[in-house]
Amino acid sequence: MMDFNVEKQSLSSCRVIREAKAEQSVDCDITLPDYCPDIKSVLCCEVEPGITAVDITGNRITAVGNATVKLIYVGDDDAISCFEQSCPINKYVEMSSLPEESTMLVSAKTSYVNCRAVSPRRMDVHGCITVLFSAVCRETAQVVSSASAQGIQLRQQPVQTCNSLGCTSKLFQMSEVIPLPEGTQNAKSILHADALPVITQTKNVSNKTLIKGDLQLAFTLCSQDGEVTKAEHTMPISQIAELQGLDENSLCDVRLSVSSLDVQLKPDESGEMRRIDVAAGICAVVRGYSKTAAVLLSDAFSTVNELELQKDSVCEEGLAAVLDETFVNSAELDFTGAAVGRVLDSWCTDLTCVHSFADSQLDLSGAVTVCVLYKDADDKPCFARRRVDYRHNIAVNSDTEDVNYEPNICVSGVAVSGKGTQLNARIQLNASGCVFSRKNHLAVTDITESGKKSKDNLSAITVYFADKGEKLWDIAKRFGTSVDAVSRRNSLSGEALHDDTMLIIPRS
Repeated sequence: MMDFNVEKQSLSSCRVIREAKAEQSVDCDITLPDYCPDIKSVLCCEVEPGITAVDITGNRITAVGNATVKLIYVGDDDAISCFEQSCPINKYVEMSSLPEESTMLVSAKTSYVNCRAVSPRRMDVHGCITVLFSAVCRETAQVVSSASAQGIQLRQQPVQTCNSLGCTSKLFQMSEVIPLPEGTQNAKSILHADALPVITQTKNVSNKTLIKGDLQLAFTLCSQDGEVTKAEHTMPISQIAELQGLDENSLCDVRLSVSSLDVQLKPDESGEMRRIDVAAGICAVVRGYSKTAAVLLSDAFSTVNELELQKDSVCEEGLAAVLDETFVNSAELDFTGAAVGRVLDSWCTDLTCVHSFADSQLDLSGAVTVCVLYKDADDKPCFARRRVDYRHNIAVNSDTEDVNYEPNICVSGVAVSGKGTQLNARIQLNASGCVFSRKNHLAVTDITESGKKSKDNLSAITVYFADKGEKLWDIAKRFGTSVDAVSRRNSLSGEALHDDTMLIIPRS
């Protein structure tokens, strides 16, 4: 048997290979401490889950954290008050046969929460938290790019693809004690706190990516006399995440999210509540890609020996866009029957997003719940939730209608204004992440010689009447000759025939 050499290339992609959910109930019997006023009416009750650690032992993946139950209510002094209580989170799932290079991504959200006042000093809270476990892994396909042997004919296709280098996750903690701004009244409680991690710069070096940014904090405070004030602060982010294969030419999709947030009031040297103790857990998820020029082999045959081909469907993923787009969604909020006198605060929860792609437009749509803390026309504290839909289109340059995008949408700001029965909400959202165009190819993944001689389908002189549109490759393969021989003998160029044509088929 003659020398037969095969060259292969790797095409890799990063995929969620396994998902599992675990639910944990939240059952609290809250008894207010002596320093809290009695409950006159409940404004809202929220459960905010936070994951502080993920442990992998054998097949068991355990998520550990805390769920903060926050109660905002009107006390018997007719002022807004707040009380919170923490419940532990400890949930696990079993995932067997995971590849060693798998990365586990864990998130938690509140499914529902119900509460009722049992007495002026006691609250009964029931809720449920869903913890999502996602195993992400790089999958690699070996494809034949070239082969050499006497008489071998190759049908090759060059492609530009983004090969996955894998995915890594890093959970890190941030903490700081923040003094209240000058001129701000002494705080009685923290009604609400928001934390938004913003990436300002990433830089790749050998097997690492450097992440710089800011954690933007916003606090809604309740003073001793029941007035609502606000404070803001920024904490710098500087982290290093390791991912094998990264270099300065790699493409990185870096995403930061708040996995846990604990905010407590602390006294200063004088004993007054003028400090905020912040402890935040941030999860950095890094996906790396290498822009690669590859060659796929879609078909092959030999004029000398028969070949055995193995084929499989492989995906070519090319970079279509890197998103970092902020857009504003405006909506009218209906407060008929609950006229607003003054808006005290607003924030957003329960953000959802789905996407579709058509006509070079990436369509993002979903909904978000706007929470409004306000005083009515009689100056009584009230609270309401309103669901708001949004939709936004982003131009994406893709030569295929099949795109791959894992939505990364966050609320970066919200403002609710007006009074009466109609309020205006301006919700600022940010969409980020990489968008990839996808093309599926049937490619040769292995090629061997059968050991049998190829059949000679040619007579001394072979005339073939070809139809318009027939490809020279198919004609050459049928008669066991080369495309080059057919092209030269008939003075042809291109891959397909433009007209019905009589061809002289030469031997190779």
